[in-house]
Amino acid sequence: MKIAILTNAYPYLPGEQFIEDEIGYWAAHDGVEATLLPALAAGTPRPVPAGIAVDLGMARSGKFARLWCVLRALGSAIFRCELGYLRRVRKLKPRTVVRALLHVSKVLEQAAQLQRYADIHGRIDVAYCYWNETQACAALLARKAGAVRRVVSRVHGYDLYEARRKHAYMPIKRQFVADYDAIFALSREARDYLRQTYGAPPENIRICPLGVPLAATLSRPSPAGCLHVVSVSSCVQVKRLDRIVDALELLARRHPDVCVGWTHIGAGPLLEEIRALARLRLSGLANVACTFAGELPNHAVKAYYRSVPVDVLVNASESEGVPVSIMEAMSAGVPAVAPDVGGIASLVSDRCGALLGAHPDAREIADAMERVAFADGRDSLRVQARQAIESGFDAARNYRDFVASVVAIGAAGDREPARPPSRAAYPLRQATRR
Repeated sequence: MKIAILTNAYPYLPGEQFIEDEIGYWAAHDGVEATLLPALAAGTPRPVPAGIAVDLGMARSGKFARLWCVLRALGSAIFRCELGYLRRVRKLKPRTVVRALLHVSKVLEQAAQLQRYADIHGRIDVAYCYWNETQACAALLARKAGAVRRVVSRVHGYDLYEARRKHAYMPIKRQFVADYDAIFALSREARDYLRQTYGAPPENIRICPLGVPLAATLSRPSPAGCLHVVSVSSCVQVKRLDRIVDALELLARRHPDVCVGWTHIGAGPLLEEIRALARLRLSGLANVACTFAGELPNHAVKAYYRSVPVDVLVNASESEGVPVSIMEAMSAGVPAVAPDVGGIASLVSDRCGALLGAHPDAREIADAMERVAFADGRDSLRVQARQAIESGFDAARNYRDFVASVVAIGAAGDREPARPPSRAAYPLRQATRR
């Protein structure tokens, strides 16, 4: 069975570290020929397991091809339909029109790339799209052209929540959302959002969390008189790292006799701004030390928990899926403090850390870190954090089940009749959220 795994960049950098935990289960599944097709390919690729092929056909694009697809998009039914949607919801502005046009042109370009791949290598049994983005829509068009039999897609956070996108606008998703053979959501909350916001048919949505390998060695707590807080995220606005800095200042002032260490793992456009804020707020406190570790490979983050005492993993994001960064910490026995956004409530609770409200301020974050770090039952929190991963987010179980589900979809007969994704030249799906 030919499986095409469509990624943004993996096995190339940046990002998508979490596919590293999943890809081995594709390599181990008998009867599967899995090929990674990244949309971007710069630099040196990360190693992939034996039996996994990499094809760069979707990463090669010339200026003429891109321009031609923009011209095609201008006359396409998909673009006209999207303009109608924007007009209806009063978002028809030059910037949203441009975004819609660029998305449609990218979908057309990627659909042609998939068709060329199938012409060379044979028809794709299942196009598995790691993101519910332009590649996923392109796979549906390629299915209509006969290059693909089945299309499934994961959906995470950035590709799900409209508020995270520029102008609170998710281009063209409503036109395609009903046409997947399956959409794999990370949580019940994500499933409900898909249904309520985009009109996704409930029978097409399956809940399938990501997972992490169970850490063989658990992290140890800091000795008395010390507290080590870790955060893992990109340095972008949605992660609200400034609130973590403010919370650490409050915590350190409350406990001047405790040496507070903060390590942030991750990079991004706001890294220097957050570093400067930390210097401003925390450098005058004798009991605080900050470390910005930058972007680390996935295996290095896991090794960090084994080698260094960590007391709390803190997340202050305003939007999430179900963060693998929290799973990895909890797998090592580190309790998490995180807001109730996205699917975090399926992972974090007061039994294994602290679940905050959706919009915690610095004081609430500091209070929660204080409870988790200094409470009498903190050892129990560490045990419960590990058990939460064992019961719901074990990579060995979740990824094995996911691969089996996708293979079963591919083993089913062809769709009768093949439903054209561009049926949404298509009637627009109604959204109940704006």
